[in-house]
Amino acid sequence: MVELLPEGVHAGATSQDILDTAMMLIARRALGPMLEDAGAAAARAEALAEEHADTPMIGRTLLQQAEPTTFGRKAAGWAAGISAANTELAAIPLPVQMGGPVGARDDGVATLVAQELELVPAAPWHSDRVPVARLGAALGVLTGALGKVGRDVALLSQDEIGEVREGAPGGSSSMPHKRNPVASVALVACATRTPGLVSTLLAAMPGEHERAAGAWHAEWETVGDLLRLAGSAAAWARELLDGLEVDAERMRANLDTRR
Repeated sequence: MVELLPEGVHAGATSQDILDTAMMLIARRALGPMLEDAGAAAARAEALAEEHADTPMIGRTLLQQAEPTTFGRKAAGWAAGISAANTELAAIPLPVQMGGPVGARDDGVATLVAQELELVPAAPWHSDRVPVARLGAALGVLTGALGKVGRDVALLSQDEIGEVREGAPGGSSSMPHKRNPVASVALVACATRTPGLVSTLLAAMPGEHERAAGAWHAEWETVGDLLRLAGSAAAWARELLDGLEVDAERMRANLDTRR
């Protein structure tokens, strides 16, 4: 472990080296279950697309009835979005940071630390915040793709439409007749918060000189929030799609009412 590294490793490391590296380690650990849940959600959406390839329904644009489509096509769109975002996130490099006081350390320690921690070896990126911004943007894109499922299901499960239902809806203490789309609501809530967080990471990119005064400090909680929101969205989407109930008869009935 540590004894494999040369003496004086910590002597040249700064607080930013440690914190940037810790941020990437936390991201790596969080991405494991997140990518698994999102992948399972995409697979279930693909299965729904196959099951309902010929299930007709009315398409809606600007919240109004448009032309006929199939539920399979809608589910295929969900699957494509989630899968593409998940693949992009999985490919994001998580680099080690070991640049020393001004990002000029080049004694090979970064490579050794990267091997020890199973991170990507990289040149110092103290003033280059692309790795953080790229990670944050990918988390935001995945959460948005998952939020799209939540938005559609919430709309389709309205009593007046009734074309799908969540398998485990929430109840109401004052209105026992309600079947609240709790998973859909959670997904939309996660997707609503992420754009502002991603913009914080983008705003932190043009820092001052070799170490910014405050910009990179703003990344810490922001990245943590993005990881929590994206991970929560992936788990909610997996649960939602696993239990989604599709009412093909109601879809046909609504289609037949098209003016």
